[in-house]
Formats: sequence, C-alpha cells, structure tokens
Amino acid sequence: MHNAFVRRYLWFLAVLVGAAAVLALIVLPLQKTAAVANAGYNVLARLYLYLLFVLFIATGGVAMFALFPLYKAAFAPLASYSELPVFELWLHIYKVMWRSLTNQQYRDMYPGKITDPPKLNTDRSLVTIKKTWQGVSGNCDACEFTCCQKLNCPLFGKNGRCLGYDSIFFKYFYCGRYPENQAQIDYYDCPKWAMRNF
Repeated sequence: MHNAFVRRYLWFLAVLVGAAAVLALIVLPLQKTAAVANAGYNVLARLYLYLLFVLFIATGGVAMFALFPLYKAAFAPLASYSELPVFELWLHIYKVMWRSLTNQQYRDMYPGKITDPPKLNTDRSLVTIKKTWQGVSGNCDACEFTCCQKLNCPLFGKNGRCLGYDSIFFKYFYCGRYPENQAQIDYYDCPKWAMRNF
C-alpha cells in the first residue's frame, strides 16, 4: 500500500513537471511577442504559474529549488541569479499562497478571469492620485510607501528596483494590476491612489 502511494505520488509529480516544462517552452519564448489581446496565451501563462504553485504545494516547496530556472523565469526573469535571495523567495511564495488560500477577503480583492490580459502599470482610467500625495506622480515605482516594502517582498531590490518587473507573475497576478479596487487600496493603506468616481 505504501509503495503504491509513493509510485502514484511520483507519477503525479512527473506529470506536473512535464506539463510545466511544456508550458514553459510555449509561454516563455512568446512573452514579448504575444498580443495582449491573445486570450489563449493569457490562459497558458496563468496555467504555467498555477502549475508552479501546485508543484510548490505538493513538494513542500522543494520544487522551487529543484526547478529553480522555471520559477526564476516566472518570477524574476530579468534578475541575475546572484541578485535573488532564494530562501526569502521560497518563504515569500509560501506566504502568498497561504494568504490566497486561507483569506477570503484577500482573494476577493483580486477578481479576474483566466483570460484577462496582462498589466504592467497602474490603470489610470480606474484611479487618480490623492490631493494629499506629495511624492512622485508616475506609477508605483519609486513610491517610498510601497506595498512591496510592507510585504517584505524579496524581489524589491536594495536599490529600489523591482527584480520581478515584467515577469509573468508581475503582469498576470498582483503587482502589475495594483490597484484595481478600493479594497486593495485599503488593505495596503496606500497613501497615493484613490478610485475614480464614475
């Protein structure tokens, strides 16, 4: 019985690894050329990340170390290996997944469809800058009250450069889409952005 379980578990992992590798071969080369409106590519990009998350959970995080090039490509493709704090990144992924799985309020803050296009910057059609804001007027980069610092994100470089910028995770999940609603602004206690009144 024990041996049968181990075999099934290993087969399960092998299938996940194979699927992630195949998706990586499809998704990563097309990252810069795929049209934003290409719903099929958007689905594949998100599935690639979902598979990495499932592998992370199924192996207790060991997959991130064993398949680090795949995780690096998804979370920080522009960073050098020497820049990445590997253990801190492992812990951060665990925290993000735990928060997403156990906190209904947090999940509700990030509605979206699997076909939604990627975003690299704040959508200025949704938000405006608060009158009390005295900092930079561009997007979230260079914000001294950045939510990245509040989350102790390991991809927030010492020089203020985001090591995860332009990654699949950045564009399709939380970072590049922030803020999309008032709940996100309130959760991070953001002093800069306010939702537009339509």
